[in-house]
Amino acid sequence: MEQKSSCKGNGKAVICRDNRKESKEEREKMNLFLIRIFIICLTAFLPVSSALSCTLFGAQGNRVLGGGTLVVKNRDFRPEYQEMRMVQGTRYRFYGLYGGTEKKMGLKGGVNEAGLAVLSAAASCLPRKQRQTMGRSTSALGKLLGRYGSVEEALASGIDLGGPKFLLLADASELAWVEVGAEDRVTVRRVKNDTLTHTNFYLSPEFQELNLKPSVSARHRYARIQDLLESQSAPYGLADLIRYSQDRTEGPDNSIWRIGSRETGPQTLATFGVWIHAGARPDVFVKIRYSPEDSGKEDVYQMDGAHLFSEG
Repeated sequence: MEQKSSCKGNGKAVICRDNRKESKEEREKMNLFLIRIFIICLTAFLPVSSALSCTLFGAQGNRVLGGGTLVVKNRDFRPEYQEMRMVQGTRYRFYGLYGGTEKKMGLKGGVNEAGLAVLSAAASCLPRKQRQTMGRSTSALGKLLGRYGSVEEALASGIDLGGPKFLLLADASELAWVEVGAEDRVTVRRVKNDTLTHTNFYLSPEFQELNLKPSVSARHRYARIQDLLESQSAPYGLADLIRYSQDRTEGPDNSIWRIGSRETGPQTLATFGVWIHAGARPDVFVKIRYSPEDSGKEDVYQMDGAHLFSEG
């Protein structure tokens, strides 16, 4: 059908108006098109810090079958390369979980031969740009593991913790989490004969104003690991905590073990578990994918401390 327009001239320009009436179906199509454009534009500017996620938890003293301390870290991130390394520190050797590219990897957690474990989680409740303005982006894990043999020593060290983050520290006699805020301000919770958990938002009242970017996943994982720990009244063995680390009841994106709803999105890439004994070297459990594409094909192994930190 021929389209008709009426035009009026004012001596300077010609103004035309389409006389064709727009159908309801055409308007709906245009609305859907505009919505799609809006979603595409919005997605392009969404921050990716939701990938910076981990679940940290542990038990200590009379809550542990056989005594000592149990700690576990589930590492969540976009699929990337990982490896386990034995590193000689200033005073102590430590066994650590590293992740990143094939050419550059960072330490994500570890345990040393003296029996100090240090595990980290990102403060992804803060936008990434804001985290970067609140402290130098440096990693303290290698220094803590390489130099100190107890939670007491590590907390008293005064070492630069490198900006907002969460740490879970453990030795045979106690368990602690450390919340790092702006300019290395910290809050600490230390326990004996109890459990501790942490994910990716601040728990201490002093830092509640830093929970600027709510994470549904972090809060689901925190609530779920709390429920699992409270569901067992008997002392925990390492196998119990490893079983909790594999829990998938909250779906692909919110479970403690996250398979992810997108192939390139946040997923659980590793589980690192440690049992620290009094007067003996720590035992270690590892479940890890070394290559990004190895989801469902993770290597799993457990080593006792005598072999892990052998003198030979």
